[in-house]
Amino acid sequence: MELYIRPVTIFDNDIVTDFNKEHHALNEKIEAGDGSLILGKSYDEYDDFYDWFQAIEKLDQEEKLKKNQVGCTTYLVLTKEEDKLIALLDIRHSLNYPHGEVYGHIGVDIRPLERNKGFYKEILKLALEAIKEYSISKVVIACEYSNIPSKRGIEHIFKKEYKTIPVEGTYYLVYEKELGKKE
Repeated sequence: MELYIRPVTIFDNDIVTDFNKEHHALNEKIEAGDGSLILGKSYDEYDDFYDWFQAIEKLDQEEKLKKNQVGCTTYLVLTKEEDKLIALLDIRHSLNYPHGEVYGHIGVDIRPLERNKGFYKEILKLALEAIKEYSISKVVIACEYSNIPSKRGIEHIFKKEYKTIPVEGTYYLVYEKELGKKE
């Protein structure tokens, strides 16, 4: 299944709400890709889609950023055939936020029922293409040491070299990739 990405728009209430409902049905929260790392507030903590959309739109436009916030664009990852929402994707425009050098430029939350189907690698490829728009020359991405599916997906694109860094009671595997260099 081919994927594409596009920024979230004001008209995406239904598909994002459905995405969130699937998480709730499995007693999960959206963990990444919703701007929460920069906003300090997850999708569930907003009154509704429109309040969340206004917050992520300000991040995207780097409008009235608060202390410790950086520009961040939230994308929908959709199938080309059906426009089915597979994941939310954040691209953080810089690492100038708390623990940015660990958490990195990219955040992804794949729809629970679409996990372990090989989408993560394709999403990372799309993210690397989109990230070029932000003049980022060295991309940083990380996952918790226990998140084996993410580790495998990252290593497929970023190779196997990483730093292990402790943050907030756990360890993160931090990967870097220079853009523009052929490997």
